[in-house]
Parts: sequence; structure tokens; C-alpha cells
Amino acid sequence: STEPGHAAVRYTNPTTGGDVMPTIRAEFHRLRAGAHTRPRRDVGSTVYQVFEGSGRFVLGGQTRTVGKGDMIVVPSWTEWSIEADTEFDLFAFSDAPIVERLHFHRTYISEGA
Repeated sequence: STEPGHAAVRYTNPTTGGDVMPTIRAEFHRLRAGAHTRPRRDVGSTVYQVFEGSGRFVLGGQTRTVGKGDMIVVPSWTEWSIEADTEFDLFAFSDAPIVERLHFHRTYISEGA
């Protein structure tokens, strides 16, 4: 799910309309400068690579500043959020298709922040 100042595109397999691979979801995220996401927790892990811009990931209460070319991993069920300093473009890979197929998918989005 996205919030104001945050857009996302999911890449799909053109022959099935499903994820790019049976075990990997691929998405591109753009956050407007100054935008931030609400803290959340997800079952399943995601790897983000910064395509352009700079910002911060808050993972389990620790802030990591990232910029173009950096990669960051969001482990399963770790509370996380993103804060954009500039226009912030991120490419994401996750194990969501596996988690969903096993019916383990859960997300908790914080009401605050």
C-alpha cells in the first residue's frame, strides 16, 4: 500500500500476469522529497536498492541513511519506515509470492507517525 507522496509499480510476468518469478516480487517505488511512510511490519523480507536520491530507512528503531547505489534489507516482521530527503527512487525484491502462497502474509501498519 502507498501513502501520499509515495507511488509504486509492481513488475509482472506478461504471460501469467503474476509476479516476475514464482518466488520473487519486483517493484519500483518513488517517494516525493520530504515524504515518509508510516511504520509497518510485514511477514517476509525485502531488499531495496536506491536507484536515485537519498533518504533514510528506520529499521527496528535504528536509522540508516542511504543514497544512490546503496542496498538495504528489511527483515521479516521488523518495524520499518522510509523517509525521503530528495525525490527517492527504490527498486525492491521480496519473497512475498512464497509468503502469500503459504498463507503466512501479515502486515501491521502503525497508526502514528
